[in-house]
Amino acid sequence: MPAFLKRLSGRILALTLFLFLACPAAAAETRTITDMRGKQVTIPASPERVVTLDDGLSAGVMTALGVQDAVIAVGSHCPVKVFKYSYPTADGKEYSYVDGMNPVGYLNPRLRDVPYMATYGQSTNFEELAALRPDLVFMRVGSCYSMGDSEILQRQMNMIEAMGIPLVVLNGPSTFCDPTVEHISEEIRIVGKAFNKEEQARQLAAYLEGIVGMVRQRTAGVPADQRPSVLLFGLSPKARGEGGAGTAQGRDTIESYFVEDIIQGRNAFEGSGSFSIVNIEQVFAMDPDVVILPTAWGYHPPKELYTAPYYSKLSSLSAVKNHRVVALPWTPCNCAKRLEYPIEIMIMAKAVHPELFKDISIHKWVLEFYKKVYGVDQKTAEGLRTTQWLDWTVEEQW
Repeated sequence: MPAFLKRLSGRILALTLFLFLACPAAAAETRTITDMRGKQVTIPASPERVVTLDDGLSAGVMTALGVQDAVIAVGSHCPVKVFKYSYPTADGKEYSYVDGMNPVGYLNPRLRDVPYMATYGQSTNFEELAALRPDLVFMRVGSCYSMGDSEILQRQMNMIEAMGIPLVVLNGPSTFCDPTVEHISEEIRIVGKAFNKEEQARQLAAYLEGIVGMVRQRTAGVPADQRPSVLLFGLSPKARGEGGAGTAQGRDTIESYFVEDIIQGRNAFEGSGSFSIVNIEQVFAMDPDVVILPTAWGYHPPKELYTAPYYSKLSSLSAVKNHRVVALPWTPCNCAKRLEYPIEIMIMAKAVHPELFKDISIHKWVLEFYKKVYGVDQKTAEGLRTTQWLDWTVEEQW
């Protein structure tokens, strides 16, 4: 057992004993649900103190279902932090982006003040978790929060369950050999079941999958030999610091599944893995028709690729010359995707096949998406668009 877990074990046992003695025997009604381990978990009939150990998926689903007030702690800073980002241009100017947030943080300002249980790459703070006395914990495997050694992850699960806290495990798409959006739908349904909102959760999952179905229908007739090549290019400053030009998403990632299986494009990067570092020579060898810019250690708008001095060598890239570069929404810690994944798919689809999606204006479509998913009004939907740094679609009427 790692040293940090040994040190914690005695303290956790003491806390567990304290909680057992301090709390009267549970008189509330309970129910049993099955999580994505296939394990039956007994939970309160109406959970009121919920900790979400992930990067915002379960808190987002709870928000969509109207039970977000039960969240008392989150997994990491990603769902609640207010971000900013800037980059220089070759002519000495600087573009700045401020107040970037995950939708769950924007919609629930209260969550910015709740504790988060771990920092990036660190273990869960079990002492604080025990002190919070949650009546339900969601843990999403495959999120940035819970990536890493599976043995250590299993021990963390064992530790939580040893404290007598009901633990419902969700498996994000990245934990599957063939990641699909159906895995996200299953997560949504399980969270819904935990709150007796199965039908509402089913409708939410069906709406998201319906968007995917519409994109599939429009792109189904694209001949295999006419599929544009697409580079999912992360303009990561960390990658540049390590000698690369940026990062690429391999063919075993859910982003590649979006491009190849749903959109009928062709992933220009033939390697594997997430955020694999690629150098300038590799980028030119791929010379993609379309470049998609995801969140990668910061937000990266097309302007950065077009004007930043450190990307001047890529100015002759076909996608850059033809201005076929688009940015995805601001989505920090997006390792396993959240409720906004259809926005990414729609932006990718319109960028790759503009002729098939010319009737869809992203700046309008995305507002209807937020209204449908979160039940918000026009003003709040516009705020969500701004906080995900999608206002460039308004400026360009795209």
